[in-house]
Amino acid sequence: MLDMLDILPEGEIQGVPTHKTRNWEMSVLHIAAAAIMRLWEEKGLGAEPLLFRTKTDEKLYHPALLDKVVERAQKRKRARSGQLSRWERLPVPPEAHEIGAFPLHNDLYDSSLLGEASIYDRNTVGGPLIDGWFAYHFEGWSALAVRLAAPEENEAIGIVMLPLGRQDDWLAFLVELRQALHGVLRRKRKGRIEVLGAPEDGNRFTIEQEIRKTTFDHVILPDELIARVTGQCTIWQPEILARYEALRVPRLRKVLLIGPPGTGKTTLVKAMAAEHTRKGGYTVYVFADEGHGGHSWLRLRRALESAVASGLPTLVVVEDLENFVSPRDENMQPILNVLDGVATPDNPAGTLVLATSNAPERIDKRITQRPGRIDVMIEVGAIQDEAQAIRFLKRFLDSAYNPQEHNPIARRLIGQVGSHMREVCILAAIHAIEDRRDHVTRQDLTFAHEALLAGRKAAADLDTCEPPRAGNGGIGFARK
Repeated sequence: MLDMLDILPEGEIQGVPTHKTRNWEMSVLHIAAAAIMRLWEEKGLGAEPLLFRTKTDEKLYHPALLDKVVERAQKRKRARSGQLSRWERLPVPPEAHEIGAFPLHNDLYDSSLLGEASIYDRNTVGGPLIDGWFAYHFEGWSALAVRLAAPEENEAIGIVMLPLGRQDDWLAFLVELRQALHGVLRRKRKGRIEVLGAPEDGNRFTIEQEIRKTTFDHVILPDELIARVTGQCTIWQPEILARYEALRVPRLRKVLLIGPPGTGKTTLVKAMAAEHTRKGGYTVYVFADEGHGGHSWLRLRRALESAVASGLPTLVVVEDLENFVSPRDENMQPILNVLDGVATPDNPAGTLVLATSNAPERIDKRITQRPGRIDVMIEVGAIQDEAQAIRFLKRFLDSAYNPQEHNPIARRLIGQVGSHMREVCILAAIHAIEDRRDHVTRQDLTFAHEALLAGRKAAADLDTCEPPRAGNGGIGFARK
């Protein structure tokens, strides 16, 4: 057996060097390798060992997941290759100089093991193990492993030692782990809404609650428009999924809703997300970090990969797509590859990406002008007719609505957007209260409509206003 002093780099025998150098990783690996080899010998595990370094999805080393794999194995009547019988955490070998001495978890995870817990989660658990010494026992053989939390790595590095010739069995064990993880994710994500990158003025909890309480009763848009957008959900039908598979293309549909702010795009998307979730689907809402398109794109990529792991019909909602794929992004190729299908994660149950944009002109033209990168763009515009305007009045005036009193103003509201209608009704109610009346009149609505139009015009004209020049007499008090 090799002596540890023969393995360590010169000048680093007394201990572990600082974490600031590349030599730290090499020295720690050398120490751990020497210790695990000695541990193998002490345990009398026999056969000639194979020692290798590995980097694997850290979620696979969650204690609850390992226990689940053992539980599944105990229920089988016939053993499989790589079937785990039991696992254990080992005390750190003396030769390891306390490297990996403590079973260190990577953060706190939510109870579903989906990812890092937020301050709104309850029943949280420790995350995956990224530090510690372990033994994995299989039918007729065992493996040893150590996982080490690297100072500048997002995932732990590890060393695995197993009998030579058991490599395929070890890979089969990793497949078991991954299948168990996907099983957990599938059950926990059913009917779940996940929010990635909540905007600064919101949080995951309030956004999720707002989505869940939205219904199609809140959507005031032409029926044919609603039908065209909701019709994109056919991606989840078995015959459509089979057609995608036959064509050997990822089962992913990409839809972009465009139009000015306030037209109802977000309300329509929230209603679709709420209904999809109620039916047991998985929904991921993705928000961008303003000015950080590259980082935001990684967040969207994570959502697409999460859809695959869930194995469920998935709706990925992307608010303000222009903040993810603007021409100012330096490296667009990874994004284009995903949209083209070259590097697209394929979800067998189907994924629908439903994106919105108030400024489609800010989206890179290689996306909007190339067929297939966005499958369909649907415009959600302003109020088209009196009937739609009346629906808005009825919705926002609620119990104060009087068709004989209020419908005559509907014609004047054609061409406005839904958010304008909401503010008209609110301002009209305030005007009535200020006038000490308990009912809203047509004149209140007219006043509110004209006041809002005048305010927008004044705001638009602000860029033509110049401040008065300062005279010699100060700022006004001393001037005659």
